[in-house]
Amino acid sequence: MATRLVWKGDKFLQFARERAAAGLQAAGTELHRIARQKASIPNPGVTVAQQRVTAGSNATQRTIYPSPSQPGESPRRRTGFGQKNIVGGFSRVLMAFRVGYSRLARYMTFHELGIRYSRKGLQQRATIVPALRENLGRLGATFRRAMTSGGGKR
Repeated sequence: MATRLVWKGDKFLQFARERAAAGLQAAGTELHRIARQKASIPNPGVTVAQQRVTAGSNATQRTIYPSPSQPGESPRRRTGFGQKNIVGGFSRVLMAFRVGYSRLARYMTFHELGIRYSRKGLQQRATIVPALRENLGRLGATFRRAMTSGGGKR
């Protein structure tokens, strides 16, 4: 009795890469969503009347923000610009998903890494790294669920 073994290693490798890419993309998209949600805590402004000291004596207004974020918290949202500029992208060539800030919101990178003040010391208001640390189990479950779902070609 003769037996013949047909090895389709190339097709299996392609299938495994597609499933891993699907899992990575799902977990990265979830991290992106969580990071944007962490940056969505509002900091409502309060309008205060301000008396002018100049000759015209017209009353002007200014906005103060009475509840700023504390060191260790994500920056609170005033305009939503920082939240909107949290971006994510997937590279099939590198098999990597990147979540970060766009060039326009460079100040959010400074908040993430920390800003050193002369009197207060290092003040860090990170968003993305805590989102990753606090949700590792959830992201792993999302990765596994997307990998095992039969959405890819066979």
